[in-house]
Amino acid sequence: MSKSALTQQQLWTVAKWEFLHFFKLKQEIISKLIMLAIAGVIYLFATASNQLEDSYHLASNQPFSIKTEPTATQFKFTKHDDLTAIIANLAEDTEYDGVLEFDQATHTYTLITAVKSAWQTSLQSLLTAQLQQTQFDSLGLSEQQLLGLTKNIAIEHKVLDELLKNQADRSQTYTAFGVLILLFVAMFGVFGQLFVSITGEKQNRVTEQLLATMTAQTWIDGKLLGQILLAVKTMLSTLLSIVLSMLFFTVVIKQQALDLHFVNWALLPWFFAFAIAGLSICAAFMAAVAAGIDDPNHSSKSALMMLPLAPIAIAFFVIESPNSILTIALSYLPITAFAVMPVRMSVVELSFWQPLLSLLLSIICFYYLRIFAARTFKMGMNMYAKEPSLKVMWQSIFNSKA
Repeated sequence: MSKSALTQQQLWTVAKWEFLHFFKLKQEIISKLIMLAIAGVIYLFATASNQLEDSYHLASNQPFSIKTEPTATQFKFTKHDDLTAIIANLAEDTEYDGVLEFDQATHTYTLITAVKSAWQTSLQSLLTAQLQQTQFDSLGLSEQQLLGLTKNIAIEHKVLDELLKNQADRSQTYTAFGVLILLFVAMFGVFGQLFVSITGEKQNRVTEQLLATMTAQTWIDGKLLGQILLAVKTMLSTLLSIVLSMLFFTVVIKQQALDLHFVNWALLPWFFAFAIAGLSICAAFMAAVAAGIDDPNHSSKSALMMLPLAPIAIAFFVIESPNSILTIALSYLPITAFAVMPVRMSVVELSFWQPLLSLLLSIICFYYLRIFAARTFKMGMNMYAKEPSLKVMWQSIFNSKA
């Protein structure tokens, strides 16, 4: 077997071990079944609590009636001059479900019931709408005046920049930020797992033994590949959980068709490509920092591993100025392009070569970052029990013999 073939076999062996070390199919299935079981319990409670009877009988100190649709729950009101006795016996009374009391002094209505139930919310909504309409009718307003009181004022924002996409269609923006949120979730997983994996194995001197059989580059490449695959799995698993939740609440509980119009399917492949490129770059950076940490409980370098989250936060601010010089520069800078370019694509019409160039620059950046991470990793292993300074780590990046 040639050296190249052996290196490739070792790389995939490490990647497989790293992926399977954290991914357990049985636990994934059990977690999804538990989620479905919890959703089933929620559905049963929601169905039971929202179950309404055909009619409800209420006592009131003035004549009142609710105008409802024939198929809706009916509310019957019976006038009583004195409601004190009825209110006192509401808990035991089977004739009345509640009391609607009108205060002549303050002109306010009070709904009194013995227990809280879903029908009371429905009744309050009907009462509010009907009383508001009655109040409008008593004022003797014209139709135009009534329309002016009930009509909401909306301010339309019109932008003359022809490069901006139709802002009425927000599916591109929703999709871009949705992928960024998934990336954010996956990034935290990579942060924790790489940190524990590299520092823990280094302290236990496991890596020291394995490096006798393979190069530092092969070891770090396997680590990165395994963690990237695991992060992609996390993104897809989170996306599946979100879709299942939407499917459950929309189709099962609300009895409505699932509407995914807010997803821009044309740009989704681009967004995921940038997300994977960003995961790769951030994982390489995190591996390089973790390699220089000897004791994770006392190292000041741990905070550096949070830096890859900064581009995601930046992307939420640049959407207001997608064509500024700073935003354009950040959309091509590899360490920020994976977050900024998708957001810019969602609001600006770009030529095909622009996101392609940004993606290629990100891939090139990852290629060299993995080399720098391996050099830092090798240097850190050679300085066992002594944590290197940032200056030494920086020098090792440009020294292939470190």
